[in-house]
This record gives sequence, C-alpha cells and structure tokens, in this order.
Amino acid sequence: MTKIYTADMVGKKYSVVDELLLLNPHATPMLNLLGFSDPVTQTTHQWFEDELFGDDSIVNGAKLVSDTTIVAANVEPFRVGHVVKIGDELLYVSAINTGTKTLTVARGYAGTTAAAITDGAKIEVQFVEGTEGADARAARYKARTPQFNYTQIFDDSIEVTGTAEAVTQYGIGDLYEYEKQKKQLELALQLEKAVIGGIGYQSGNVRQMKGLRSFVQTNVTNAAGAALTADMINNAAQSIYEKGGFASGGNYCLCVSAKQKRALSAVDANKILLTRGENTRGQVVDKFVTDFGQFDITLNNNLDAGEMFICDTNRMKIRPLQGREFFHKYLGEQGDYTRGIIVGEYTFELEQEKAFARIKNLA
Repeated sequence: MTKIYTADMVGKKYSVVDELLLLNPHATPMLNLLGFSDPVTQTTHQWFEDELFGDDSIVNGAKLVSDTTIVAANVEPFRVGHVVKIGDELLYVSAINTGTKTLTVARGYAGTTAAAITDGAKIEVQFVEGTEGADARAARYKARTPQFNYTQIFDDSIEVTGTAEAVTQYGIGDLYEYEKQKKQLELALQLEKAVIGGIGYQSGNVRQMKGLRSFVQTNVTNAAGAALTADMINNAAQSIYEKGGFASGGNYCLCVSAKQKRALSAVDANKILLTRGENTRGQVVDKFVTDFGQFDITLNNNLDAGEMFICDTNRMKIRPLQGREFFHKYLGEQGDYTRGIIVGEYTFELEQEKAFARIKNLA
C-alpha cells in the first residue's frame, strides 16, 4: 500500500476547507448554502449595525376624547413637533416624558375628529409640523448598535494502529486518509449545528458561538402545536417587512426540517412553484410564493423537527479566525500508531436579526 502521509509532512498545516464543503451537502446544508467568508482577527468578534428610528408604538391604557396624555409602550420614535395618527385622528405631540413614557398631545389636529382610544391601539408617526421661517430643528442621533459573537474551536484526532494499516481492507486504499475524511465530516456537522443552535458562552478558554436560533429573537412565532400554514409564513414575512427587512432586497430562503418540508407540500397549491431551480452550489430547490416575495426552500434536517426560519443569506456569514481555517496536521508515527489532528476555529455573524423570522413548536 502506498502511503499518502510521509515524514516530511510531519507538523505542517494543510487546509481542508475545500474538502469539507464537498463532503456531503445533505448533511451540512447551511455550510454549503453560506460557504466561508473572510476571517476575523479576534476571538470575540464585534460588528456594528445601523438602525433607523422607529415610526410607531402601542398605546398603553384606554383614553377618552378629552384626554391629552398618552402612555406609549416605547417613546423613542416620537419627538416634540411630531404629528401622529391613532385610527383616523391626527394628534400633535407637544411634550414627551421619557421616564413615564408619556406623550402630551393636542387632540383632533388639523380638523380631524378626536375619538376614544382603545388600549393597545397603534400610534404612528406621520410627519413633523413644518413652520415657515422656523429655526433649524434640534438634531437627534441613533448610535450604531454593537453586536458580537465568540469564535469556537472544532477539533478531533486521527489515530491508526500499525496493525490496522498493515491489514488489507476491502475498498480502502489508505486507511489514514479514510479516517481523516470521516473526521472532517463529523467536524463539519458540529460546525453546522453550532451555526444553527449555538448559545453563546465563554468560560476561561472555552468559547461557544451564538447560532441562528439564539440570534433571532424579534420575529418569533409560537405555533403551539399547530400545523404549518401559508398564513403563518406570510405573517412571519410581514413581520420582517414591517421592520424594513426587505428594504435592501436580500436573498431570502425558507430553511425547513424534513417534517416541515412535507408540511409545505400540503399548503395551498398556488403557493408552490413546480419549476425547479438551482442555487449557487447546485442543490435543487423548490420555491414558495408569499405576498412579500418568492423564497427558495432549503431542506435542513439539523433544525428542530417543529421549526422553520426565514433567512437572508446576505446577512449571514461563517467566518474563521485568521490562520485557523480548518486544517489537518500530520503528527507522524508515535509508538505503534500513526496520528494527526484536524482543527478549525470559526464564528457566526448575523446582521440585523429583525430581518429574520422563526416559527417554532409546529406540529
């Protein structure tokens, strides 16, 4: 048997990144969907996100026609001089108490009819009251929000005894290389699961990354055991739309488990496009049509059976720590066995989690 690994290779690092991506796209669909991006330079990777001021909130507590103070769930969208809308009524904001989240308003602005306000009513910014000859309005600034994630180490060892190497094994030309390929698939699967379900944890030299499930917290729907429907997907897409998630286009897909892929086949026939397409890595995908666009369907059995995600692949990146892309290092013969290691250190970057949605606890 001709050995691939020779003494002059001992201790040298050889990248196996390309080998990992070619191993089994059905076992690691998220890795194959995203690929690997540019490396990061710190074990705690930080990035910053911009976000516009919101333009609506919810009224806390019912109000009569005569009331001129309104408590909002969030007063950040509002400023003195705003004209806001509740139902068909326009109101003028004359003062804001951020501590009590109270807006002082003039009712029935511009001749609109003041009406009773129900608890939970939507209050929405319309525009500022512009006055001819007025001084410049005081500026307001919303600071960029820092986000971060840890890098996580994925490693395993290969050991082949002298006897095992000497014994002829049917269909295996090099046992060490055969075992190396198996370990690479195991590590790729570990990375895939961390990208999806990582929790974000650090203790001493142990670091674990946050995954997709931990990042997506805003647009989360609890199906409470109900079956997946087209309305559920449309509602989740609408949540993204209302928060500006589709404003910059994006490259959206539905990530579903095998169970929910079958559930999708049972929804309205006019929501499924039978025309097949291929994504950039050559996997055949279906399309699902929503009121907010047409999404590819990506089957991923590493998700929970009862969940699905709406994801923008343009906002997700799997990034290695610089110099720590998956590599193999041959350690040579040690006693009566041959040994090597495979190591990689990666993090997951997800930008603007409000541009994502999750439906959980599906039937």
